[in-house]
Amino acid sequence: TAAYDADQVETALDFMTGSSANAVTRMTVDHDLVTIGVNVDLNGDLDVSGTALVTGVLTATAAAVFNGGFTSNADTNTFTSGNASDPLVIIKNTANDASGAKLSFQKDKGAVGADGDDIGTIEFVSDNVAQEQTSFASILAEVSESADTDEAGKLSFFVSESNGTSAQLTAGLVIEGEHATDGQVDVTIAAGTASTTAVAGDLAVTTDATVGGTLGVTGIATFTDDIIIGDGKTIGSASDVDAISIGADGD
Repeated sequence: TAAYDADQVETALDFMTGSSANAVTRMTVDHDLVTIGVNVDLNGDLDVSGTALVTGVLTATAAAVFNGGFTSNADTNTFTSGNASDPLVIIKNTANDASGAKLSFQKDKGAVGADGDDIGTIEFVSDNVAQEQTSFASILAEVSESADTDEAGKLSFFVSESNGTSAQLTAGLVIEGEHATDGQVDVTIAAGTASTTAVAGDLAVTTDATVGGTLGVTGIATFTDDIIIGDGKTIGSASDVDAISIGADGD
């Protein structure tokens, strides 16, 4: 790692980025690049083979390549473009193996974790008709159970829904792992009793199905096991249930 004071770094960067008479348009650093409190304005390419740590502002109008890693300690990092369908962020893996690239959200409190801790959020914000920036959807990952060796996670998909006067984000799909139960993941779909869940293809239920309201069937319903109605009365059995028809075609 090269060690310079702020004035030395600023003078060197001015020369390399076009602020001096003999400036070059490409800056190549074969070791770590460390700048403390210095703004870097680069008009050409920037190649860093080590680790780049810039506490000021780094502006590169051409390509910036970090072969040794890049660490940003800023609270906010913004990618901005005025072009259609941009900016585009690509996370690319070129290894000839079966593994892919990863985007990792990490929460490290420096203390013990707790149930309900938020791990990471992806938020989708756009203008409404009043040109107000509004959150229309989000994806939230949480700690459902933090007990050691009994951890369980929770993933919620939120969309904006309105009561006619104001909008709020409401979970329409919640996936949550059960703690102390091996191999069990619970899924909650939709919100509110008036919500509609449409299944375009076949719906296969491998165990029990409980309907709290009215079950309407517009086509043919096929049951491969007992049909239990009301207070436990059973129609048919596993051996002859296929022969039972209820309705206009088989009354």
